[in-house]
Amino acid sequence: MKRVALSAAITIAVVALSLSPVAGRLASQRVFAHDDDDATDCPVSHQTLATQLASADAADTTGLDNHYWAVVVNRSGAVCAVAFSGPSVDSQWLLSRQIAAAKAFTANGLSLDSAPLSSGQLYPWVQPGAPANPLFGLAAGNPVSPEDAYKGPFSRFGTQNDPMVGERVGGTITFGGGLGLYDGTHAIGGLGLSGDTACADHSTAWRLRNLLGMKPSAGDDRITLNNVTGHPHCPNDANTQGIH
Repeated sequence: MKRVALSAAITIAVVALSLSPVAGRLASQRVFAHDDDDATDCPVSHQTLATQLASADAADTTGLDNHYWAVVVNRSGAVCAVAFSGPSVDSQWLLSRQIAAAKAFTANGLSLDSAPLSSGQLYPWVQPGAPANPLFGLAAGNPVSPEDAYKGPFSRFGTQNDPMVGERVGGTITFGGGLGLYDGTHAIGGLGLSGDTACADHSTAWRLRNLLGMKPSAGDDRITLNNVTGHPHCPNDANTQGIH
């Protein structure tokens, strides 16, 4: 009888603990710890991203000759690498850091193993009066988290310890610059580039993904340049990458 009573007492104590605020916090901490572990998984290192971004920037001549921000998210959508191509943190549009993160999140979130989708492919489908299955208003349905996008010291922006690393910034961008990252047949994350025109962002992101060796083995995430029915042209269309 004592063993039965003791067993019942233990059961009641476990149930009570699981319902307590303390247990709730502990459970949350366990979930967050798992998320933190997940956020450390990145398909690209910061150094590799920065080095190859500089090469892609130097090779592309389709835009305004601006520098870029590049952001990589892992498959869970967490930012895991941030870099810039200019000589200093403010050599490229500062706003483009957050836009690049949202582009990476968009491409990763809408790409499947056999069906990559670039953020630029969304452009014609989100315009008012778009063809069948219009996606007008799509970007408003998944807003950026400003707390995650803008937190931390400015001095760490674009470094290995950028404050966005480990955060799910979110956001949906519907113009060029976001591409899915692949290990061949499997989607493993997303790349976002921002700092120039939307077309140049796509072209330079395409170059960068090729340099990283992370293009998909199946599917087609190229864009069609057409100012009426497709994606707007680059200022200089010569040698634009990733187009039909």
